[in-house]
Amino acid sequence: MRYTTSSLYIIGSLITALALIAANTSPETTNPKHCYALISPVDENSGGASQMLESACFDTFSQAIKAATQGRVELDQSITPADVTDAMLNTSENGSLPASQVIIGIDWDYTNYGGSSNIWAANDYGCSSSIQYGVTTMPSGWDDRVSSARGYSNCNYYYHYQNTSYGGAFIVCHTGCSSMGSLDNDTSSERWTYN
Repeated sequence: MRYTTSSLYIIGSLITALALIAANTSPETTNPKHCYALISPVDENSGGASQMLESACFDTFSQAIKAATQGRVELDQSITPADVTDAMLNTSENGSLPASQVIIGIDWDYTNYGGSSNIWAANDYGCSSSIQYGVTTMPSGWDDRVSSARGYSNCNYYYHYQNTSYGGAFIVCHTGCSSMGSLDNDTSSERWTYN
């Protein structure tokens, strides 16, 4: 079989294109990870920071939510992260927040609540006038990565700061930011408050 110069050029171009596509496809694009971190309320003696009590990562969003709520919440696989509401995550049968691990916030890798997620949980009822949470640095792999976020469990003010220790520019997500505006991929510390 004889190949013409143009046939060899086309085959070579296809091989090069496929190699470039393979090199640019990160594991994150094909396998998003969903992690959670359990944190304590801010203690006055801690310099305004919560303590990280535990953390773990999972292959699916529903697995991470189940672990973050100690098995209390099992989301149907058909529910996308964008569809998740405070009621799905944090209310009991009588409509009040349960006295167990609750979700206070979720950060996402992409805008509109897509991609990998980092779920923040607490062993309380969430935020109140006397209970708030804060992390002066982001967990491993999440510094300068957040592109959208939602607050839950009465954490009506969900602050994202450009620098560690609540420094630099900030954005307040209230209960949700489908994008982070000028702080896209630029969050290095966070706080959750009731008001």
